[in-house]
This record gives sequence, structure tokens and C-alpha cells, in this order.
Amino acid sequence: MSFIEFETWQIKEGNEVAHDEMIRQWFAFVRQHHAELFAEWKSARYFRQTDRDGNPTGTYIMLFEFHSREGHHAYKERRKEWSGPYAAYKAVDPYQFFKLETVTTEYWEPQETDAWFSFE
Repeated sequence: MSFIEFETWQIKEGNEVAHDEMIRQWFAFVRQHHAELFAEWKSARYFRQTDRDGNPTGTYIMLFEFHSREGHHAYKERRKEWSGPYAAYKAVDPYQFFKLETVTTEYWEPQETDAWFSFE
């Protein structure tokens, strides 16, 4: 069963362009190194929060979907020191552009998945 890490943040003032470029570099790095560094990940999705009329609130969101809670924990443990191949990952980590006091992280476990549907 999937395990979701839900992270939110706001960008440091004056760093919007650099933030956006680093997000693109981050996605490219993860895509390129998925098999070797991020095998536990099913997906990563990026959002800008808006009000119901589409006006930006200043908050950004990343949803990391892992194959399992155990996979999430194994990945975090392996990466915790930012050593070995994760040193290169740290170089594209966009946290340097985040207002760290605004960062939140929550975790979600799917429920009643047999009842889920998608209109695609």
C-alpha cells in the first residue's frame, strides 16, 4: 500500500526565479537517478496552492508517493547523512530557497482503496 509524504513551504522573498529553476533541476535529477537512489518512490508531484478562484496563496506543495511506509523509512535512513550518491542530490535540493519556518510535513496512508475511482 502506498505511503504519502505531504510537504508544504513558502519561498524566501526575492528567490522565486532561482526556486523555480532549482525545482526543474531537482525533477530532472530524480528522473535521471530514480532506479539507483529513489527506488522506493512511486511518484513525486508538485503544486502551487491557490484559493478557490485560482489566486496563489504563496504556499507550494510536494506529494511524494512511496510504495510503502517501510520503503519511505528505508529511503530516509539511507539518505539521512547526504553521503555517497546523495551528496549530488543535496546539490539540487531546493530547500535553500524555502522559508524554513514555513515548511510542514505530514504523512498519509490510503484507506478504502477498493472504493476509489478515477475519471480519466
